[in-house]
Amino acid sequence: MTSAKGEQPLVCALYSTRIKFAWRGGGRHIKCQNTHVLNCNMPRYRCKHRRLLGSAGHFFAIATCFWLAIGLGFAQITQQEAPEDAKINRQRELAMLSEIKEALKEHYYDPTFHGINIDDRFRTAQERIKGLDSNAQIFRVIAQALDLEDSHTIFIPPSHYNRTEYGFSFQMVGNVCHIVNVKHGSDAEAQGLKDGDVVASVANIIPTRNTLWTLQYLLYTLQPEAAVKVILRGADGSPRAVLVKSRILTPAEQEREREQRAKLEKSLPELKSTPFKCHEVNNDLIACKLYTFMIEPKVVDKMMKEVSAHKKLILDLRGNGGGAIETEAHLIGYFFDHDVKIGTEIRKNKRKDRFAKSRGDRVFTGQLLVLVDSNSASASEVFARVVQIEKRGKIVGDVTAGQVMEAMFLNLTSVRGIATVSLFGLEVTIADLVMSDGQRLEGAGVIPDKAVGPTSFALAKKTDPVLAYAISEFGVRLSAKDAGKYYFVRPVPEPSEEQGASATQASTAILTPSELNSR
Repeated sequence: MTSAKGEQPLVCALYSTRIKFAWRGGGRHIKCQNTHVLNCNMPRYRCKHRRLLGSAGHFFAIATCFWLAIGLGFAQITQQEAPEDAKINRQRELAMLSEIKEALKEHYYDPTFHGINIDDRFRTAQERIKGLDSNAQIFRVIAQALDLEDSHTIFIPPSHYNRTEYGFSFQMVGNVCHIVNVKHGSDAEAQGLKDGDVVASVANIIPTRNTLWTLQYLLYTLQPEAAVKVILRGADGSPRAVLVKSRILTPAEQEREREQRAKLEKSLPELKSTPFKCHEVNNDLIACKLYTFMIEPKVVDKMMKEVSAHKKLILDLRGNGGGAIETEAHLIGYFFDHDVKIGTEIRKNKRKDRFAKSRGDRVFTGQLLVLVDSNSASASEVFARVVQIEKRGKIVGDVTAGQVMEAMFLNLTSVRGIATVSLFGLEVTIADLVMSDGQRLEGAGVIPDKAVGPTSFALAKKTDPVLAYAISEFGVRLSAKDAGKYYFVRPVPEPSEEQGASATQASTAILTPSELNSR
C-alpha cells in the first residue's frame, strides 16, 4: 500500500523504542514488508502507512500483522511463556506502565483527560501491580488504567504465538447480542450453539453495545480462556448454560487454514474477498457492496464507474469497519456537485476542518440508499452521516458502532539483559471528530432513517431480507433468498480471525423500528 500524499514510509527498526503508525479508528490492515539492512544482522521492516478510519473493536488485525512482523528473532514474553518468578513479572510490567503513561501524556488529544487525574490513576495502578503475581492479572490492571471512556485508547500486551478461537462470533442487532458464524467442527457447534441464538451473558459479562468490546478484549487479548461459559436465552426467555472449549491454533495450523480458504475461494469465485462488488438489479438500479475503506481512491473510481450508467444506487456498508480518511473523502465527493464540510477534527491544542472535494463532472446525481449495521464503523459512519446531514440519500439498517476517533499505534519495548525483550503496544486517541451539524458520533453512532435488522430466524437461514427490503424501496421485488445470492454479507469473524476469512455467508432479516426497540 502506498503512503498518503506528503507522508514518507516509516522504517520500523526492531530495536526502536517506539514505532508509530497513525490512523483513524480500528479495523486497520497495514502491510509490512520484510527487508534486510546490511549493517544489521537482524531484519527491519518498512511499513507504509496512511491516515485511517476503522472500528476500535477490531484493532486485532493490525496487532496481528505487527507482532508477526517484529516478533521474528526475539524472545517474546507472553502470558503462557511468562517467567515463574513473580518479581520479574512485576518489574517488567511496572516498566511497561511507566512507558505507557509517558506516551499517553505526550499524545492523547485531550490534555485534561476528561477531568481524570492521570497521575493518581497510574499511581493506583502501580500500587496494585506490586501486590500481583501473574501477567494476566497485571495486564488487566494496565488496561483498566487506560479506561478513558473512548473507543481508541488501548493497551496491547505482548502477543501470543498461538491463536485462541472459540468457534463463534457475536453481532449486536438493536440492543440484543446474537451468536453468528458458528464454526463447523468446533466445540461450540458440538455444544449446540447456532447462528441466531440470543446471548444473555458470556464469562459472566452481559454483552451490550458498550460491553461487547470489553468482552472480546478480555477473551482474545488480555486473558484467553481454555473454556468460556455462555448463557443463551430461549424464545420463551428461559436461560440455557453452555460451556464452550476454546481451540489453540499454532502458526502452522493458522497457515493451513489460510491455504484452505484460498482453495475454497478459487473453487467458488463468488466468495472471493474483494474490496467491493456490484450487482445490476435492472437497467436503472445497481447495488454495490463496499467491504472496506482500506483501499486506494482509484478502487472507488472503479466502483463508481460501474455505478455511473445507472440512475439509482444501493450502497451497502454493513460490516464495513472503516479505512483511509482520504478514501472516505474521495467517495463522499462522488455524491455532491460542491465541496462538502465533513466535520472538525479536535486535536491536542488544535482544531481543523475537514472537507470532501466534489468529483465534478463524475458526480453521481441519481437516487441513493445506504445500508449500515452495528458493525459499520468510523469511515462508514462518517459517510452515512454526511449523506444524512446533507439530505443526499436515505440511511437504512441498524445504529452504527459509534467509533470515529483517530488513533496512533505505538510499539513499545521492555528489555531485560540481552535475551529477554517484551514487545507491547499502545493505541492512543489523537483526535476526536465533530460533524458539520455540531454533533459527535463517538459513542452514539448514526441512527438510520429506517431501522431494519436481523431476526434470529433469518440469521439461522442465512438469507438477506435487508438487501431485499432496500431493493423494494425502488419498486423491485426480490426474495430474501435471491438477495442472499448476491453474497454481499460476509460473516462476522472472531477477533482472532482475518477479516472475511470464512466462506460462510452471514444473513439478515427485517425488523421494524418498534421491534428493534422492544428487543
